Amino acid sequence: MKSRVLWCAATFVLVFAIAGCTTYKLWTEYDSEPEMGTLQLAYEYRKFESPQVDERAGIDTARRRCADWGFHGAQRKGEDRICLDGVKTDCAKWRVVREYRCLKE
Repeated sequence: MKSRVLWCAATFVLVFAIAGCTTYKLWTEYDSEPEMGTLQLAYEYRKFESPQVDERAGIDTARRRCADWGFHGAQRKGEDRICLDGVKTDCAKWRVVREYRCLKE
């Protein structure tokens, strides 16, 4: 009986640890205004995830998009985190939105 309780406890801890483990996220284009030279990239994650994003991939994506519009680079302008499911104090799903400004020179 005691070994069964220990096995159940170990299983619970393992499941909880996996649920809260690191997850790798990719930046995706969220919104853009070519005439204003602004671009927003975003990713989403759930409550027990520990998101890891490739910062270099984000700026590279922004630079490529700006180059497509005729600009010469991109600079990070700001970042916002929006609760998609719940309230800020107990949110089940978040969206991180990062804004970039295209550079003329």
